[in-house]
Amino acid sequence: MTPAIVLIIFVGVFLWLGNLRVVNIARDWPVILIVIGLVSLLNTRKKVKKRKIISDLEKGKITVEEAEGKLRNKP
Repeated sequence: MTPAIVLIIFVGVFLWLGNLRVVNIARDWPVILIVIGLVSLLNTRKKVKKRKIISDLEKGKITVEEAEGKLRNKP
């Protein structure tokens, strides 16, 4: 799932819980900002990891198979 989809789902659930009066949106809105920040951090870390793998592949430090395995999170 992409970070944008996760964020949309989270906001939808948060608003739904607000309508059910489980959370108070006026009080708990900072939670949305925290989640947006966390999703952005995770997305940035993934991009940096991919760039490093591609750079190592271009420099010949790893093989295509190793790069593919790392991109698929295989050890």
